[in-house]
Amino acid sequence: MNELPAEWVGAIEASFLGRLPERTWRPLFDRARQIDAPPKTVLYPETEQARTAHLVLILDGLVRVYRTSRSGREVTLRYARRGDILGLPSVVAEASPAAAQAVIPTQVVAMSAQALRARAQRDSQLAWAMAEEMAGSLFNIQERLAHNVFVPVRSRVARYLLDVATPAGEGYVAAASYEDIARAIGTVREVVARTLAAFRDEGLARRTDAGIALTDLDGLRAAAQADEFRDFRSRLHHVLDDRAEHLFLVDHHQVGRRGDLDVLPAEPLRAFLADGGGHDGIV
Repeated sequence: MNELPAEWVGAIEASFLGRLPERTWRPLFDRARQIDAPPKTVLYPETEQARTAHLVLILDGLVRVYRTSRSGREVTLRYARRGDILGLPSVVAEASPAAAQAVIPTQVVAMSAQALRARAQRDSQLAWAMAEEMAGSLFNIQERLAHNVFVPVRSRVARYLLDVATPAGEGYVAAASYEDIARAIGTVREVVARTLAAFRDEGLARRTDAGIALTDLDGLRAAAQADEFRDFRSRLHHVLDDRAEHLFLVDHHQVGRRGDLDVLPAEPLRAFLADGGGHDGIV
């Protein structure tokens, strides 16, 4: 086997595969290839055609996963960054109804969905790790969609900015237009413009040539919080306390690489919920 590039290995170790022995994940990259995607590049399209699967590991950048209605409206399901592997449901279902698009310059590794499917059918450890990852993604998507339906536009805009912001100099910038934000959170440009004007007046964010600069992260975090989900989080905290020894759901970015997959503590999920249910960005 050829040696993998260091940046590939780093992203693999940051992914759910990093919790598995190298002998498990190394063959999955024998025929993989790197793709450098400019902003707005569609990494894979929406399709419900049978026997279609896509699988990419993010090396660097920011990717959004979304669905499009027949009228052309879009809804963002999740954002993904370094170490995230997109397309796992298509590996199982052999269909890919959601699309993935680069938000900023992004590097990914295109992997073989067929190779992962074949190996997971023989390796229960890998199959369970995939199930953990998909369960975490499902909870994240559910929380995001509920947030976009139930909370005020102000909270939705604040969360969007936190989700997509990337480091720029000594601060963070969201490389997004008013139209991008409106499409992502399910509103119109005029409403976004009024909200961002209020953020500017409050010192939370301001528009620049590079995008929208986040000038008060704590203030934006406070604006993004929603009361609607606090009772749910409180109940789930109670369940976690009672059943921590049985929970497998983890945030792999916090746990890091593990040589063997075993029962993991519930602390990462508890932190995930306490922080607002899993913001993908810098919160």
